[in-house]
Amino acid sequence: MTTHVPAFQADEGEPKVVFDLLHKAGWVAHADPSANTQVVAPGGQARLVFQPESAEYANTDVLWKVEAVTFAVPKGQALMAVPAKPRTWSATFSGEVPVELIAAFLERLVSPEGIDRTPPEPDGPVAA
Repeated sequence: MTTHVPAFQADEGEPKVVFDLLHKAGWVAHADPSANTQVVAPGGQARLVFQPESAEYANTDVLWKVEAVTFAVPKGQALMAVPAKPRTWSATFSGEVPVELIAAFLERLVSPEGIDRTPPEPDGPVAA
């Protein structure tokens, strides 16, 4: 039986939804013994950190972090070697954010089409 609820009423859900999406996009997961997981993009320029057993989560409620970094990991270097800085941007999600919303964010991030920054064409003549 499938149950549909509005996204704003959904609970946190199963992290596997996010991990499966990134795995299909070629990202590599590394988990520590306490269940904290880092999933790194091919080339190492982005990563997702899932940290249920971290001090940061205990103190700030940041369960998920997505970070984009400004450099590529050199060929042959371990992907786990991606440092926390420099990064160009980050997004964080609390433990209450439904994984389906996090997955929607990540679907756009891993999309091969990227982001189109072409300015839209005007709909018609501009009134003077």
